[in-house]
Amino acid sequence: MLTGCVPAPDWAGVQAERGKPVQRYDTFQALASHGSRVVAGAAGGVILTSTDGGAHWARHALAQPSSVLAVAACPDGSFAALDFYKKVWVLAAGGGEWAMRQLPTRSDLLALTCDPRNRLWAVGARTSILSSADKGGSWQVRDLGDDAILTTVQFVDEKRAVITGEFGAVLTSADGGASWQPQPKIEGDFYPYAALFTDAANGWVSGLAGVIKRTRDGGRTWATQANPSGVPMYALLRVADELYGLGAGGRMVRLQGEQWQAFEHGQAIPAYLAAGVALDARSMLVAGAAGALNVIHLPTQVAQAPTDSKEAR
Repeated sequence: MLTGCVPAPDWAGVQAERGKPVQRYDTFQALASHGSRVVAGAAGGVILTSTDGGAHWARHALAQPSSVLAVAACPDGSFAALDFYKKVWVLAAGGGEWAMRQLPTRSDLLALTCDPRNRLWAVGARTSILSSADKGGSWQVRDLGDDAILTTVQFVDEKRAVITGEFGAVLTSADGGASWQPQPKIEGDFYPYAALFTDAANGWVSGLAGVIKRTRDGGRTWATQANPSGVPMYALLRVADELYGLGAGGRMVRLQGEQWQAFEHGQAIPAYLAAGVALDARSMLVAGAAGALNVIHLPTQVAQAPTDSKEAR
């Protein structure tokens, strides 16, 4: 008898939602950009591409099972997407179809980048470091053997790079990734969600419980900075000379001088933000759960982040 009170499903609404390039149940986990071309990766094996800075999107469903964890843009205009299921998807600079490359590892990988020489780098569990000079056609695999998950990888320039990971792990390279030197661990068994270095000396990491730490000596020592949002920052982003954190509840923070301050972006973002890219000097694209894929325009006058320190000079 009660079944007669249940409204009929809105199949027309469901079909209309499925026809949209950005859908409200998308969980975006990664963004990358090269000029006006932008790529967004989501759980469920979905990749969105834009050729006009995020104004319009095309939706691509990858072969299942797939789930995009990270996206990287290469200097030559190509893109790569890291798949949880030990795959990398590559899009050529001229566009076309995403090509799948299998990863030769049993370790789960979490982070991906493309260096200034157009080489792909992926890092993850068991302190695994993978690199490819031919867009995933072949890979060099290094397993440092530690029981720790590497969560971020960044090339500051052609020679200098930084990896951070579980239990406060910090690895640096001064020879383009040919060798990696362990630095003193970040104290407190720190687990970094995101890391951002503006040069070889100056960097920030964000982690559990909303902790943000800063280094001025290339990751050898770290100091805690107050996070007024009180929530974890899942991404750190540089727009021109300004630094931003993107995190839980759609909240953001901005670095002013040596202090992080709450940044009111004016957008209705119901869940968390997981990634962001600069579109130009005064705007950014942010992405996260519940279909969040928003352009945020920044104030015209803000204090600059301290990227011009003595170490940077």
